[in-house]
Amino acid sequence: MNTKYKISLFLLTLLISISACESVDLNVNDDPNNATPSASDVNLLLNGAMLNFTAWIGEEDEDNRTGFEAGMEIVRMLHAFGPLYENAYEPGDFDDVWRQSYAGHLSDIQVIKQTALEGGLTHHSGIAKILESYTLTTLVDYFGDVPYSEAFLGADNFDAAVDDDEQVYTIALTLLNEAILDLETSPATSISQDLFFAGDLDKWITLAKTLKFRIYNNTRLAGSSTFNDATALSEMNSLIADGDLINSASEDFNVFYGSNSSAPDIRHQQFINNYENTPSGEYMSMYFMNLLVNGFDDVDPRTRYYFYRQVNEYPASDAQGIFDFPCLAEGYPTHYTPGVDPFCTSIGDGYWGRIHFDAQGLPSDSDKITTWGTYPIGGKFDDDSFSAVGRTSGMGGAGIQPIIMSSYVYFMRAEAALELGTTDNATEMLEAGIRASCDKVINFDVSTIGNAHASTVADVNDYVDGILADYATATAEGKLNIIMTQAYIASWGNPVEAYNNYRRTGMPLKIQPAQTSSPGIFTRTFKYPSVAIDNNPNINPKPNQGVKVFWDTNAVDLDF
Repeated sequence: MNTKYKISLFLLTLLISISACESVDLNVNDDPNNATPSASDVNLLLNGAMLNFTAWIGEEDEDNRTGFEAGMEIVRMLHAFGPLYENAYEPGDFDDVWRQSYAGHLSDIQVIKQTALEGGLTHHSGIAKILESYTLTTLVDYFGDVPYSEAFLGADNFDAAVDDDEQVYTIALTLLNEAILDLETSPATSISQDLFFAGDLDKWITLAKTLKFRIYNNTRLAGSSTFNDATALSEMNSLIADGDLINSASEDFNVFYGSNSSAPDIRHQQFINNYENTPSGEYMSMYFMNLLVNGFDDVDPRTRYYFYRQVNEYPASDAQGIFDFPCLAEGYPTHYTPGVDPFCTSIGDGYWGRIHFDAQGLPSDSDKITTWGTYPIGGKFDDDSFSAVGRTSGMGGAGIQPIIMSSYVYFMRAEAALELGTTDNATEMLEAGIRASCDKVINFDVSTIGNAHASTVADVNDYVDGILADYATATAEGKLNIIMTQAYIASWGNPVEAYNNYRRTGMPLKIQPAQTSSPGIFTRTFKYPSVAIDNNPNINPKPNQGVKVFWDTNAVDLDF
């Protein structure tokens, strides 16, 4: 007999036998299935929340759903299947993102905050609030209005209503302010097992201030009483004057992966998907590759670190016609610009990918297509070896998930200096951003340093000089486009930043159109996940993917 039922029968018998005599309170123990904050180990809870956060932002799931990576696909950093924006992504693609946030680390964080409040554990609370703030802004960025105020009431309310997206952003900003105060307070007990900064609280404070800067930059065009250009200018100048924004690789906020493949598998998820679980069907974007190879006076120094070519010809000498290249059966799209928009075999030199919204079937080309390189997934450096990748290739998956890097911050500062007139110098911030990105990428795999194909200091200097020369003579729009294009390139591997930047500014300009000339309404936010709309009557499906998040006031037509 099940032990639970044995105990229940015993208690029932005991209750009957004594009920005639007196009333007895049998509730002498706390329910072990309903742990209270006072019964929780806050160190274990925080460690668990960090682990859940890394799984969430790294899109670790067993169903190979698209998730956050859709942000990279929509802006042509990775190939997206189409042919229309309406059918490119299904609600189920984001089920794990939703579950892992609300049932994962966000739930953990509510208990951590309560436990920390009761025990005076302000450092635990501060870190938890930073993770919570970033999670909330990201959910808003992808879905718009999301639940929060009613989301963690448990049995008191299983059907949480959505909160206004601007209000959730306001809450996220408040959490960062609280986190800074918490981390500056001496607590009863300090944290242990910090997965991100090894217990360095100064770096957590720097991150919190940087995330505030990011919020003000992203919302500078919202035009509301809380988020507007005047507020952004004032707050960003204060943060610049404070001098505590992320400005070096040692302060970067990212998830670290290893090369161990079992018990547990700690490799980068995209390494597993593209180096081991082949054919993955994940094509590199022809537009993004072409931008790095042919978009500037000099080939971008990061190219061989971002992409690995498995063949040295495109198409390869043994290519099987339309079986390997379905696009060969089609003509060059009439709405494309010859010499600008790559199509099918137009890049050459082994760069094998697909154009935006090419929805044709998957040929047997997984050992030929261009794939991820060393940065950031821990793959293989492109040293012209031109061999198929496997589970032991390159760094073995010991990569990172970039979240907030110093290069991103420099580009934010460049944008704000140009557009708002902050106290920063836009040109200096642009150069610092490019150099920080190149330094991070080129030195990511130390075994590539000194390789005959590795980028040199001279390569980086020539590239930077060319960008700055173009910037010096550009129009105001052209200057912003240069900044946003460099921010776009540097954000490789991060699905959120480029998607936000593109919706806010419409840049990079002249981004490749979809394969069809009429792909429908651009995805300004994604559809609510199936687990949300199927299980919660207070969350209704959106009319379409054109619903904008509150900070997206960009009137530029992106429907191409």
